[in-house]
Amino acid sequence: MNQQEATDFVIQELGKHHQKNDIIQKLCESTSMNWNQAEKFILHVEAQHRESIAAKQGPLITLMGVGTILIGFALSVFIIYETLQGVIIFFLRLPIPYLGNIIFFLAGIGMIVGGLRGIRDTLVQLWNS
Repeated sequence: MNQQEATDFVIQELGKHHQKNDIIQKLCESTSMNWNQAEKFILHVEAQHRESIAAKQGPLITLMGVGTILIGFALSVFIIYETLQGVIIFFLRLPIPYLGNIIFFLAGIGMIVGGLRGIRDTLVQLWNS
């Protein structure tokens, strides 16, 4: 495996979210690099080809973001519905009425915001590459 093939291999593997240790091991097996050389090579490729790696990771991250948004929306709507029905959810057995309702609602809102931010960051990275 020459330098360009090794670079393409690392970009492809990092784009698939594979563990760096697994990539290092495969590099060591298929090239004459030792562990430390392969580790430095991966860090170099990661720094030089950040946009290419992000482009390969984009669809999975976007899918995870959409899933998080949908689950957060469902949780928030469910908590609003249950609260309007008079259901009191206690949190960690603390005797504070509706504390669980508030915490779970805020968790749902946090999931929505986090998912939207993740999608936005991914799209900005793809747009700038």
